[in-house]
Amino acid sequence: MKKEILVNMEFQSKRVAVIEDGHLEEYYVERPSDKQLVGSIFKGKVSSIVPGIGAAFIDLGLEKNGFLYVTDVVGQGGLGFDTEEAVFVENGEKPATPPPPPPRKDRHEPTPQIQDVLKKEQEVLVQVVKEPFGTKGARLTCQISLAGRFVVFMPHHPHVGISKRIDDKKERERIRQIIKAIALPKESGLIVRTAAWGCEAKVLERDIRFLVHQWKLIQRRCAIRKAPSIVHEEYGLVLRMVRDVLTENFDHIIINDKEEFKRVDRFMRAAVPNLRNKLSLYTGDIPLFTAHGVQREIERIYEPRAGLKSGGYLVIEQTEALVAIDVNTGKFTGTRNLEETAFRTNCEAAREIAKQIRLRDLGGIIIIDFIDMERQDHRRTVLKILEDSLRRDRAKTSFLNLSQLGLVEMTRQRMRKSLESASTQQCPYCQGKGIVKSRETVASEALTKLAQFLKSLRREHVELTAAPEVIEVLARESGRVVRSIEQPGHNRVSLVPDTHLHVEEVKIKRILDKRKKLW
Repeated sequence: MKKEILVNMEFQSKRVAVIEDGHLEEYYVERPSDKQLVGSIFKGKVSSIVPGIGAAFIDLGLEKNGFLYVTDVVGQGGLGFDTEEAVFVENGEKPATPPPPPPRKDRHEPTPQIQDVLKKEQEVLVQVVKEPFGTKGARLTCQISLAGRFVVFMPHHPHVGISKRIDDKKERERIRQIIKAIALPKESGLIVRTAAWGCEAKVLERDIRFLVHQWKLIQRRCAIRKAPSIVHEEYGLVLRMVRDVLTENFDHIIINDKEEFKRVDRFMRAAVPNLRNKLSLYTGDIPLFTAHGVQREIERIYEPRAGLKSGGYLVIEQTEALVAIDVNTGKFTGTRNLEETAFRTNCEAAREIAKQIRLRDLGGIIIIDFIDMERQDHRRTVLKILEDSLRRDRAKTSFLNLSQLGLVEMTRQRMRKSLESASTQQCPYCQGKGIVKSRETVASEALTKLAQFLKSLRREHVELTAAPEVIEVLARESGRVVRSIEQPGHNRVSLVPDTHLHVEEVKIKRILDKRKKLW
């Protein structure tokens, strides 16, 4: 299978596509206006404490304050692995086993209250584990983790683990012996990533030493900088892809910008010198994505429908609460019976759903409405295909069995906005509703407003202005209904079309009568 990473730089926008056998598998966008915060470390100041939700709001010097739960404060009872995992699961790794929480004097001791742990105006070192989303600020943790090429270093957690994906016993033991020989700072630990499989001892040690040095620099910056301020900025999109995604399995990483090519080349010299031969500069006249035949696939990401080869299709709708995915047979009618048609469509849909979730970077609660199937073995097969397809996802996912209604409830780790949310804005025409009132409805409401407006007027000239299609409805049958509203007060109404008005917008005003000198 031919695998490539394409990096397209244009107008300060960075776009990265992961291609397998000519098909788009992953797609990411980064612009200066929406730079990623996940992984960055701040010296913050406690802005306010909210005991009701067990959290504190931290001033980071950004537009919105971040929020920090009491269980995410270093050294507090009840601190598990969730926040740490959030940082390096995003980078492609999952821990072998969750490390134990910090020791307590009494295991039955309740979780401390946030007001007993933090005080207002207190300075605190925090790391962003989830991007700001909607009205919410960034999710923070005091449990710092620094991701390298081969390991994730955790300065506040004395746990050493190895990725589950390294499943060879001899290799795991070899790595353990290498780690034991390296003196880590007190109370610190690390997770060995999958990329460390087969890594030489000196290379692995160099990666660890680099992260330890990086942590010391962060501590120095923290000591001299005033809160709120940033003390460590995570790598940008392209360097993260080189660090976290690029492996020996890839054939090429192709970049169309000379400056970015030089930056990546310098980084690869230091981090992955053995993969430098895979880096190349694209100088063709045809746009990079077009030349590799994936531009149309990228454009389809923003469409609510995703087609299936059989003729069926998916409908993907994002709301603030959840993502709904509906499976439809479309043009595919099958050849045997309804059950077989539903089964074949659902099997194909399960694979495509896993791909679309990655491409669109959908997160949070996801509800999948498969076509109803009667046979239990068919239901199990579809669920198994979905499970296997989701294993390729670097984000953490979990799901429940198919319900009797054919629904699958699942969650996917949401680190940032989805691609649609990050690349689009609310429609100024429908205000994000996705629909507008019909012209007949608007016309009916306009007549009600007109009747109310004319109720206390006598012998006045009134102008009703609306979108042309609404005026067309009002003028039907020579404006018979409008005439009936005019008659009681002997008023006169002029219908005026305005192409610049929203279809739901209606304006009514009195016109100056020169004889009466009144408006």
